Amino acid sequence: MKIVRSLKIFGVITGVVISLTSCKKESENIFNMFTDVNVTFKGDHPFSVTDYKEVNDGDSVYIDYTVTSAKEDMYQINVLEIGSAVPFLRIPITDETKRRSFSGVVKLRANVKSGKTSYRVWPVDKRGVYMGDGYKQVTIDVKPNFTHISNRRIYLPDTVAKVLPCYFSIKTGNTYSYTTGEASSADIDFGIFRTTSATPVINLYSLSASPLPFVPYNISTWTKRATLFSAPVNGHANTFNNTIRTGTLLETEARRRTINLRATTTGLVSGSAVYFLTPENKYGCILVNAVSSDIEGKPFINISVKVQN
Repeated sequence: MKIVRSLKIFGVITGVVISLTSCKKESENIFNMFTDVNVTFKGDHPFSVTDYKEVNDGDSVYIDYTVTSAKEDMYQINVLEIGSAVPFLRIPITDETKRRSFSGVVKLRANVKSGKTSYRVWPVDKRGVYMGDGYKQVTIDVKPNFTHISNRRIYLPDTVAKVLPCYFSIKTGNTYSYTTGEASSADIDFGIFRTTSATPVINLYSLSASPLPFVPYNISTWTKRATLFSAPVNGHANTFNNTIRTGTLLETEARRRTINLRATTTGLVSGSAVYFLTPENKYGCILVNAVSSDIEGKPFINISVKVQN
């Protein structure tokens, strides 16, 4: 009886497996779908990009395309920056004679951000349904034209040992103390100090300031680099991190400020920024990430800097 029952169970299982196998349907390969649409990128103009192109900040870029559809009419062309949720450009096809073959040129300026940005072009049908793009895209690579220096700690000066790094060079990204600064003073853009007012604040100053706002250190024999600064702009972290993404945008933001100070007076706080102009006419921005003290209680500011190359 046990053998017969086992055979019956085996027969049922086998039947179920055969039934499921016979119902199995292969999924359509996505790379075999949307084959009726073809997108061609043309290189007829010096600004055109057909696949990958390295450009400079501020260069013009043309996406010169032709989209063809073998079987269905196209009603709109979408242009998407890859990484975005929605197309930044939608072009209706109102001419019925162009609904199987449509050409256009998208003109861009490479000044939004440094690095690689890719674009796709595709049509949609009269219902707004994606018709395919031939799995093609174009990429522009904007060469960086600014330097980003992150998280440098600058201490308030100590008047006894004189070894705390209280000076900063934008060119080298290094900090210097009074004892190490003279040899590199030609590169030093600013130092920091704290006011002696009833409500002390930290400010920065150029070594070329006259009179010097911090006098305990004798720097009469040092080279005085004449970097100029703006007044601090509070609440500027988002602009520094997300808006200033090319040298062109950095200069645009800097030119909105008056940059004529050799020392700030209103105080540096977390999130504030100071724009500057170097003697070489390079614009930049200093972001104060934090105003704090180390475990020994020594006050410092933590800064990041962006400066044009």
